[in-house]
Amino acid sequence: MGKSDQSEERRVGRRFEVSWAVVVRSDRGSGEHLDESTTLQNLSSVGAFFFLLHRVGLGASLDLEIRLPMKQGSWMKYSAKVVRVERQEASFGVAVKFPSARPTFIER
Repeated sequence: MGKSDQSEERRVGRRFEVSWAVVVRSDRGSGEHLDESTTLQNLSSVGAFFFLLHRVGLGASLDLEIRLPMKQGSWMKYSAKVVRVERQEASFGVAVKFPSARPTFIER
């Protein structure tokens, strides 16, 4: 059995490829705050993946506000934990896990 045959898919929820606006916020300690707008690459009921210009650490807590494209001014808000960080050329790919599949909906 080859190595690829032994690899196990760890994702639980079905992923959807999206290009939705997301605002990522965090208090990174030492007086540093993260407040970055970016675009989701994919989304599931248990997590998401996006790119940031600033590095975040594994296990970091983030707040995500995801704009719903079908309803102007409507956003989903999630708390999330960083489970993977991938260095790209000029950015960092960040995978997060949601503690709950149910977001808070906000209008702004």
